[in-house]
Amino acid sequence: MEAIFLGMEEAIIGLLAGMSAIGVVFLVIALATLGLFFTLFFRVLIAYWMAKNRHRDPLGWVLLSFCFSPLLTWIILLIVGDADKK
Repeated sequence: MEAIFLGMEEAIIGLLAGMSAIGVVFLVIALATLGLFFTLFFRVLIAYWMAKNRHRDPLGWVLLSFCFSPLLTWIILLIVGDADKK
């Protein structure tokens, strides 16, 4: 198993060594953009799931998580609990 990781490490170093400076910058920007996309996706997904499981309007809570801290929104959803069905 260790040989696989050493091979991957050598491949990555070889790839970066063969790239130009512009290519490395583009790779960093692409990875940062991908990380930002996944962060926003999971931020929306967690707020949506929490609101839906508590029988609350998911769209409102997702928008609230964008306006304020998602962590604060999740804590508020935990505190308010289930909506009463009438």
